Amino acid sequence: MGGQDCGIVQKLSQDRIDFVELWFVDLFGRVHSLGVPSHSLDEDAIRYGLDKLDSSSIRGFGSVNDSEIRMVPDISTYRLLPPEYDARGRRNARMFANLYCGGLRGDEMPRRHERDSRAVCSGAADDLAREGLEGRWGPEIEFFVFDGVLGPDMIDHAWRRRGMVGYRIESAELGAWKGAESSPKAGYCKAPPGDTVGDFRRDVCERLYRYFGIRVEAHHHEVATAGQCEINIEYGRALEIADGVVTIKNLARVVAAAQNRVATFMPKPFYGDNASAMHMHQSLWGKDGRNVMHDPADRAGLSQLARYYIGGILDHVGALCALSNPTTNSYKRLVPGYEAPTCGCWGVGNRSAAIRIPGAGGGGNRKRIEFRVSDAASNPYLLEAALTMAGLDGIRKKTDPGDPVEENVYHMSAERRRMHSIRQLPATLRDSLDALQSDRGFLRGVFSPGLLDSYVSIKYLESDEFSQTPTAWEIATYLDV
Repeated sequence: MGGQDCGIVQKLSQDRIDFVELWFVDLFGRVHSLGVPSHSLDEDAIRYGLDKLDSSSIRGFGSVNDSEIRMVPDISTYRLLPPEYDARGRRNARMFANLYCGGLRGDEMPRRHERDSRAVCSGAADDLAREGLEGRWGPEIEFFVFDGVLGPDMIDHAWRRRGMVGYRIESAELGAWKGAESSPKAGYCKAPPGDTVGDFRRDVCERLYRYFGIRVEAHHHEVATAGQCEINIEYGRALEIADGVVTIKNLARVVAAAQNRVATFMPKPFYGDNASAMHMHQSLWGKDGRNVMHDPADRAGLSQLARYYIGGILDHVGALCALSNPTTNSYKRLVPGYEAPTCGCWGVGNRSAAIRIPGAGGGGNRKRIEFRVSDAASNPYLLEAALTMAGLDGIRKKTDPGDPVEENVYHMSAERRRMHSIRQLPATLRDSLDALQSDRGFLRGVFSPGLLDSYVSIKYLESDEFSQTPTAWEIATYLDV
């Protein structure tokens, strides 16, 4: 824990920083922040951390009788925050914090807290490194930006939680009277004036690079209407990419709020149009700096190791969904006809498959797989860790993924799916949680039993509450039965 370069203290002074925000995420990937005046961050605080965190107040973290967490700043993640983070014009910085158990006792080396998502992500990367491999990750992050989301003002909270209300999304792009450009599924790469959120995306991308050093490969309007966005960032190592996803999600919300808009990573906010995903591109690299997923002699361009890796992910895809698609809303996206996978299979260039092998420009060091199931409601640290462990399990067991599927999976009969040994993805959050409960052995050693038990129990409660809550649709459909 100790031994970090405390030149960061001088850096805070040089940059005239007023406050430092120490960021960490809960089990579900939501950002939490502890603000510290820069004058309070001396060398001891940087090296040994701060014991300012009460884990019993963080959902899924701990109980009141075991709630001490020490926050140790990761100085490699030091970044200035854009001006949208402080309406008063103060100069603020951010560092991610590593979480450790309890206080310091003499020379005893403290251990990382088992609910620290960054520790889980690093643990999976270490497990991969023991096999002589390193993972590289490249997410495609999709989300919506609305002009507003309106609900009834005169209904009390208890009644609202019973689902007896509707909501209204406001977007300059909505409305059939505006012609084909605002029709469902007509938004892909559209240009202004149909694209009303282009300046917003440019604002986010500019700040990502200028303030956080995150390099954006491309951004565009996605397929859905109502301001659906996609931002692609350059691939990188597991921890830096997971940090980057958390940063992008937080920055998008902050910039949207400053513009009196709402950015949401909820996968399916409205009916009848495409939902938001977070496709995860993955590649494996050897110690010699070579992409080991590529084999030019193979018809799909894949090495045998890459096939085993795919086989492991498909073997555990039901359990993975509990982490890659962690909300009840996630399963409103995983339905036929909206470019989201519904079955566990792989294919070359096939966007109806759970795992796609990009065909164009996908050779040599660019060879990779694309996991198309996940959405941005997931915790990116746990998602990367779980995919790594599933792929590693496939490598160790030499799991055969079968032949690539070339057909549109949506149109395949049940009999043809059986012929290809294609399994259906979970249809609900509860289904995925049941799958994780019966198939969690591949996560052993990186995910603690306590973390998984806490995660699953909270998600089961969410599923139960959702299933018991009447909705506006049900009122409209069944009130006169």
